[in-house]
Amino acid sequence: MLQKAALPAPLPMPTAHYRRVERRRSARVTLSVPLRVDGQDLSGENFVVETHTHTVSQHGCLLLLDREVLLGQSLVLMNQHTRQSIQARVVSTRRHKDGHRYIGVDFISRRTDFWRIAFSKPGAKSLKRY
Repeated sequence: MLQKAALPAPLPMPTAHYRRVERRRSARVTLSVPLRVDGQDLSGENFVVETHTHTVSQHGCLLLLDREVLLGQSLVLMNQHTRQSIQARVVSTRRHKDGHRYIGVDFISRRTDFWRIAFSKPGAKSLKRY
């Protein structure tokens, strides 16, 4: 009869060296960019709203929006600084405890220069100033 070799017990990983694997396609940056948002609300009425972003990424943003929209709905965002427009799809909606409604959008087009900033690669360590 063959005996199984006993495997050593795994060593506990120190939490100070643990780093969660980044699953996002690009880094998020907290940045307030004035936007104009064109779309339709739940009642089917067209709206044009001026708002701003909360965070941006190479592929979309999280923005404040006082209108109710549906997941998967298409919106048009216009960057008020550059006057450049892009189509986006609603990927998340949530109401914050402060009463504001936050909408996460993903750009439909793969144009990556909408914010005119360079993003670090996913999982890259952030720079620290000493």
